[in-house]
Amino acid sequence: MPPVSSNSELTSVHSPSKKLNVLRVFNVLTILLTFFSTSYSIVFPRPNIGEISNNNPTYFTPSLIFVGIFWFILYILQFGFAFYAQFSNIHIVQDVVEKGVGWWFSLSNLLTCGWLFFWMRESFKISEIFVLLILISTSIAHNWLMTKYTPNHLPTSVANKIVKSTHIPFAMFSAFSWLSLFHNGLVAFAPGYENDVYANIAVSFAWFLTIVGICWCITGLFSNGKRDGVFGFTIAWGLLGVAIQQKKTKYLSVTCNILALAEFIIIFIVWKRYGGNSLEILRTGIGSRPTRSRITSTHDDLREPLLPQHQEISD
Repeated sequence: MPPVSSNSELTSVHSPSKKLNVLRVFNVLTILLTFFSTSYSIVFPRPNIGEISNNNPTYFTPSLIFVGIFWFILYILQFGFAFYAQFSNIHIVQDVVEKGVGWWFSLSNLLTCGWLFFWMRESFKISEIFVLLILISTSIAHNWLMTKYTPNHLPTSVANKIVKSTHIPFAMFSAFSWLSLFHNGLVAFAPGYENDVYANIAVSFAWFLTIVGICWCITGLFSNGKRDGVFGFTIAWGLLGVAIQQKKTKYLSVTCNILALAEFIIIFIVWKRYGGNSLEILRTGIGSRPTRSRITSTHDDLREPLLPQHQEISD
């Protein structure tokens, strides 16, 4: 199937669907609700969201500076999606918003508000349930976008818009949700530094996160061969945050530093392998050459376009 050659061939000539218009409204409202709720929880309450974390330390508590930088970047990307990308008149971008992202963006925002509500009330066991729900929802959306909505055969400008507005924020949120699950879980069930066993548990969490991040970056194990260095980078960033915060527990801090460094090196090698092009990493499957099964299977063909191209051209 020939690649699409220009943006004009993808531009929708009809109005957005009713579902898309509803999604746009909910996406804007829920991201504003989450942003202002989080901002309020930082500025006004005493203790605030960060002080509660400091008052309930664990062996897997990350540096608040690292967490703050993460959320600053994530909110920029999410606002870019809610106020810019989702209002695109390009048909294929509309399809990604409506069928790829769907209700997952709004749902993850509402679940974040639910987590915040119980965290601020120090009901950590209930907040852990919300973290688990956030992890499930963001992971489903991330995997769905990676496996079904990879921007193959699209003009670079359109592909970049899809990647920056959907793939990257969901990859970041999904990866960070793993860190939050383990941190909130220790706050709920194994707080403090009195028991050295908890430190060993934290080390096992660090290894688990590293393996998952490497699988996303190298093998594409969870996404039909589509790699995602952003997921691995977020994991490595979180591990660095844990290493800095837990520097008094030397072997835990050193382990997290080494694992984060190893992950950064692997991401760099994969990045260089594909010419420093994140789109090519997404578009390429496992290995440099297609396997016999991949050639014969149209479902797993990694050259398959994001959506059937003849539909967009005919619009």
